[in-house]
Order: sequence, then C-alpha cells, then structure tokens
Amino acid sequence: MILVLGGGVTGLSAAMALEASGKECLVLEREAEPGGWCRSFSAGGYTFDLSGHFLHLSDPAANRFILDVPGVPWRRVDRDARVWLRGRLTPYPFQVHLKGHDPAFVSRCLAGFARERIRAAISGERPPEHLAAWLLQRFGKAMCDAFFFPYNRKMWRTPLSKLGYEWTGWSVPIPRFDDLLEGASGEIRRGMGYNATFFYPERGGIGSLARSLGLRLGTRLRTGIEVARVDLRAKVVHTSGGEALPYRSAISTIPLPRLASFSEGLSPAARKAAGALSWVKVLAINLGIRNPGRTPGHWVYVPEREYPFFRIGFLSNVARSAAPGGRVSMFVEKSFPANARVDVAREVGAALRGLKRMGVLRKGKAVPLLAREFGRHRVFLAGRYGAWDYYGMEKSMADGLRAAREAANARG
Repeated sequence: MILVLGGGVTGLSAAMALEASGKECLVLEREAEPGGWCRSFSAGGYTFDLSGHFLHLSDPAANRFILDVPGVPWRRVDRDARVWLRGRLTPYPFQVHLKGHDPAFVSRCLAGFARERIRAAISGERPPEHLAAWLLQRFGKAMCDAFFFPYNRKMWRTPLSKLGYEWTGWSVPIPRFDDLLEGASGEIRRGMGYNATFFYPERGGIGSLARSLGLRLGTRLRTGIEVARVDLRAKVVHTSGGEALPYRSAISTIPLPRLASFSEGLSPAARKAAGALSWVKVLAINLGIRNPGRTPGHWVYVPEREYPFFRIGFLSNVARSAAPGGRVSMFVEKSFPANARVDVAREVGAALRGLKRMGVLRKGKAVPLLAREFGRHRVFLAGRYGAWDYYGMEKSMADGLRAAREAANARG
C-alpha cells in the first residue's frame, strides 16, 4: 500500500497517477473535503476561493492531465493584472508601463535600469548574495524602492537580505531596455511573465478541480483523518483516531516542518535542518460586494505601506458566475510572520478602509445622511451597530468616547 498524506491537489494528482499505474494507494486528508488551500465555497450567491488560485500551465504532461479531468469546465483567460503604484493603477508588469507617471520618477527608473545594464557590461555579472541584491542588479534602485522592495517585504515579512533568489527565474519577468522605453511612451507590452494566460473553471471556483479528482478516487480518499505520528523505521502512519496504517512507501504533502515534528526516526541533522525552515501566514479575506466602486482587472499588486494588503483580486472578473449580476466577488491577501497572532476582525476592518481609499468600495451615502439628520437633533451615532460601520471592540469604545465628547459639548 502506498499512502498519500494530504488530499490537496498535489496529493490527489499523485493518487491519480498511482491508480493509473495499477498501484494500490490511499489518500489521508485532515479536512472534511479534499483540496487543501485550493478549495472553494459559496455564500449568498457568491463563489469564493480560499485564496487567489489561477492555473498557469507550461508542462505538457501536466497540461494534458489537468485539462482532461472530467467535470471541470475550463476557460482560458488572458491576464489583466495591475499594480497600485504612487496613487494610480499601472498595468503589470509596472516596469514596462511607466507612461503617465511623474516624468522625474520615470527618468529615475530608466536611468537606474540602464546603470545596472552598463555596470554588468563593463564589470561582468557578479553573483548576488541575496534577493535584495538580485533585484537591484536586475531593476536598479528607483524601481526597487518604488515596488520590488516594499512589495516583497509585505509579502515575505522578513529582510530581503535573508532570502534567496533562486525562485525568481520563473516568476519575475526581466524586460529589455527597449521594452522600458516603449512602455514609457505608452505602448502596452502584453504577454510578459509566466502567467500571461491562465485557466480557471467557468463555474464552481478552483475547488471544482479538487472535487472532481476526489470523486474519481472514491474510497481511495479518506477525509477527516489527521496524521498524528509517522514511524519511519516501522513504516507505519498513526492517526489521531488511533489507527495504525502500515505502508510500503508514502508520499507526503504535509508542510515539511510539521511532518518532521511528528516523524520518529529522523537523524539529529535532519531535525536541525527542519528547525531552520521558515514561512509566513497569509490571511485571505473574501468579500461579496453589492455596490462596487472601481474593480479593475483580475488582480492588483499593492506595494505601498499605507495599505495593509499585498494583493487584491476580483474573482467575478475571471468567472462571471462567481457573483450575482452587477455584484463582485473579491479577495484580499495579507501576510504575517509565522508566529504572529492574527486579529481577524481588526484586519477585516483595516482591509475595508484600505479598499475605500482605493475606490474599490464606495463610501455609502445613507449613513452620513442619517448621522447628519440625527446630529441636528443632538443624537450622536456611535459603535459598530449605532454608527453602522465595521468596528472592533477597541474602535467601538473609542467611538463611544468621541460621541460622549460631542454630546457633552452640544449646544442648543
């Protein structure tokens, strides 16, 4: 028996391949349904993914396997991504779409990029020591200060001098100088980057892929089963429900630090290596918007510090079925250090305020009108329900103090 630990899309794909080769396998998934983070749910007529997931295909074998999964109505989409930069929306990648920005800023970006190309031509490429150095060598100081440094700090929550850059080869598009010049003059540069086109289901969200794979596996997928311990020497997986499942070999998609923490039989060197691994948390906030403001493209990268999130996206711009007519299904993503305690209510409030500043959410007219009307009669609205706003406990109490001052100082 081959055990597959974790029923996300990785584990489900592995199980399908094992089944096709005639091998006996069993998938163990902790949650009540398969898919891991590639799950979707519906509420109030909206479809939401647990986070933004868009399928970029480049490997021919994976391409054939994924697009042939029965029951998933795929749609091929041309990417429409933006960058919220210096108070304006800029097509992605921003470095080749500088038209419309302040001329002095555009000049600094072009000069910094050219300076790095000249330096490399004269002195040769020097191996960068970390991600910050890699970005500087590729894009120059002005672009790094405007976008690459603040965006990556928001996303990775760690000094860029402590991060490697090996992953950038497939994910960060490197333009030529003529791309920058043409973009600065207003030409739209299409097709740059690994995700210029992507696939997304017509309906059901990205979770429809995991649901279809899970249905095909049938009884070879067991949900609600949490792995509690792995005995590497005896080749036995122990579950939190008390089962002992022997295996001939196993495939693990469980996060590596967690797997190492409950695996018996690891060497001291391996345990030390596991302790060196680091990660970030990501909070995904899903919103169904009845009266949207500006909702541009498929997703927007947000590097600037005054906005708490690093990316927002509009699922209903990708698949119209994700929201009722005239409404919008969207997601907001913010990262945190691994050991951070996340106050979800506070983060939702901060995200809503940020979206209002960007114009994504309209500032309603009804509440200000009512506040003025009641205020004329010396009735002061306060708190989450009284002021009809999304307040946490602290803000509600502070609003009560504010209302008390206004009431005490009211004249007439």
